[in-house]
Amino acid sequence: MNLKIAGILSGLLAVSVMLFSLWLWQPERQVLKHHEHFLRAAANRDWTRLAGFLDDSYADRWGHNKESVVSNSREVLSQFFGLNIADEETDCYIEGNTGTVSCKLTLHGNGTPVAEYAVSEVNRLTTPFTFQWIRRSWKPWDWKLTRVDNPQLHIPQEAGF
Repeated sequence: MNLKIAGILSGLLAVSVMLFSLWLWQPERQVLKHHEHFLRAAANRDWTRLAGFLDDSYADRWGHNKESVVSNSREVLSQFFGLNIADEETDCYIEGNTGTVSCKLTLHGNGTPVAEYAVSEVNRLTTPFTFQWIRRSWKPWDWKLTRVDNPQLHIPQEAGF
């Protein structure tokens, strides 16, 4: 009798794990989780983790690639004593192996005058940021960031970032 109960409980556990995995690995949920973890890595200034989210082919309107994003993020975000990056009005759209997250970002924090300038510039934007993600393999969790855009954000070339 105990073997029968153990078998039923094992079967229920296996089905529960399978259903949870199917729920967790839905493309939209995975892109939103990656987006959330990417923003947290930036706020925590975890450069290794931040770089891990970026695709090798990353490119944006400001002329950044993967290496320059990490380098410039390190330069600007290290000016903060404390930083929180919040996303609001988040929308996610999936088409095949491509996911797009659109959201308004707000920065909260304090630091040097560079940090205060970054906060004012990002918080003044009225258009949302667009984050483009791509799934690079059959694995449901293998999403990489390929582009970030916001048409209102102007990053002067003479700033070096």
